[in-house]
Amino acid sequence: MKQEFCATIVLTLAASLSAASLPAGEEQVKNGEFKDGEAGWSDLANDDNRETKVVQADGKSALLLKRKSAEAKSSATQYNVKLKPQTLYRFSVTGKGDMPITIALRPQASKDKEFEQVLKAWALYTCPLPASKEAATQSLVFDSGLKPDSAYISLALGGKDPGSFSITKVSLEEIGASKPDPKEVVVLLIGDSISITSYLPFSERIDALLAQRVQKELPAQKVRFVNVAADGEYCKELIETKRYEKVIKENLQKVDIAIIRYGANDQKRYGADEFKKCMSTLCDNLMRDYPGIKIVLGTGTHLHNSDEINKKYGVMWQAARDLAAERKYPLADVYKRFEAEGSLKPVNGAGDMHPSAYGVQLAAEVVFEALKPLLEKK
Repeated sequence: MKQEFCATIVLTLAASLSAASLPAGEEQVKNGEFKDGEAGWSDLANDDNRETKVVQADGKSALLLKRKSAEAKSSATQYNVKLKPQTLYRFSVTGKGDMPITIALRPQASKDKEFEQVLKAWALYTCPLPASKEAATQSLVFDSGLKPDSAYISLALGGKDPGSFSITKVSLEEIGASKPDPKEVVVLLIGDSISITSYLPFSERIDALLAQRVQKELPAQKVRFVNVAADGEYCKELIETKRYEKVIKENLQKVDIAIIRYGANDQKRYGADEFKKCMSTLCDNLMRDYPGIKIVLGTGTHLHNSDEINKKYGVMWQAARDLAAERKYPLADVYKRFEAEGSLKPVNGAGDMHPSAYGVQLAAEVVFEALKPLLEKK
């Protein structure tokens, strides 16, 4: 759902590695530490309702985003950031304040305008940087893929009440190539909001948690996670809107393992039989376009003390189980893990099936159990 029941760091590509372990490289952001004042930044507005300007704070230059009256917008944008094909970049923002901000990286492809239209970067490469009394950083390792050749970066004060946030650094560092490497396993996550959880910081999403588990338990493995899941998406939409074609097939040259978790938004549009049929088509497409690929199917979430909701969505989760059994695919049964928890802690609250940060941790455990044997064979 897009807060329908949406559940997916790349399409293009949010690639999750251990950001801290990757070397620093060429910087693409101009004046990312604001030492040259507002140079390179656009859309700054100052009036009776807001302040958006460079100030000195704690001995450093910082971009201040301040709201003086309720709902006033305070933001800054850097346009025309250049990207190279099949290149890994580390996108990061550092700052602190009494209000959260929203940070966003928006890739663009000059030779294929349809790509930007179906990418859904607002889910993949956008996240909140929470309010904090101490400087905090959110980072995303982004794979430019084959299509994007530029991007723009936006910073916007979150919430609606008066408050402020000071940003001390914005960075997009080139850190390496993402061309096919026989020693690297590329794991693609496909699905809806339960897989992308765009409302959570990059560090709390499932691709980041899976990367941490691999680093801890399979340190010799070179694995990259690309999360292309998007809020509100359903299986048929991925295929019929050309999002599969543009964001996956034409943009990612190598995929070794795919983890697929749809069903919630599908339930609003068609029955379990049609869902299973569409999932079969998606799996067939992946096997055709990426020979030798391994596929993991997953279920959605369970909502404690909500029998009617669980029954309504349960037929879709059962369809995913049945397809996995028929095709002998590994199954990540997130529903059963949430059900075993016996509380609302894994979700955002009563009536909301979206996983909480804790729920994403549980989902990552289940997905990793299904994924680990495949990685060990690789």
